[in-house]
Amino acid sequence: MEIKIQDFTPKYNQMFFFDNNIWMFLFSPIGNYEKNKQSSISNFLRQLKTYNCDIVLNSLIISEFSNSNLRLDFNLWKNETKNYTADYKKDYLASSRYKNTEKVIESCINQILKLSERFSDNFNSINIENVLMNFKTIDFNDAYYLELCIQNNWFFVSDDGDFQKVSHSATILKP
Repeated sequence: MEIKIQDFTPKYNQMFFFDNNIWMFLFSPIGNYEKNKQSSISNFLRQLKTYNCDIVLNSLIISEFSNSNLRLDFNLWKNETKNYTADYKKDYLASSRYKNTEKVIESCINQILKLSERFSDNFNSINIENVLMNFKTIDFNDAYYLELCIQNNWFFVSDDGDFQKVSHSATILKP
């Protein structure tokens, strides 16, 4: 089931899992796009904090956040320097641009960590068959997050439209 976040009223102590795209809207130093969604998500985050709700976070989201931002910046850097054939590992990771961007991303990650609760995903107990079944249709990480939310009875906050392609029992909250 999908619900728009502006049509959803949280209750005290509920638990929410933010997809990487939500964290990107909130904290990506490069993003700065779709201001209406950014505002809507920021307001929703404030509302969750007012209701003492937890935003759970795992290491995979942090990995996605950092890698997505670095890849975005790498592409910007290639265009700015007109070095269109630059190699990510050989050229970009050795650049001062990377070092500066990494520091900014680290600061964003620290802000995310302050707003969320770290959660071990207990990979050993996840229903991997469901993940792999959904992986036939949607991204692996999305299938994994979906199963994690179902298993833990969390609300899944995401701007991804792919979840309509698979059958599931999760509640997806969309900006």
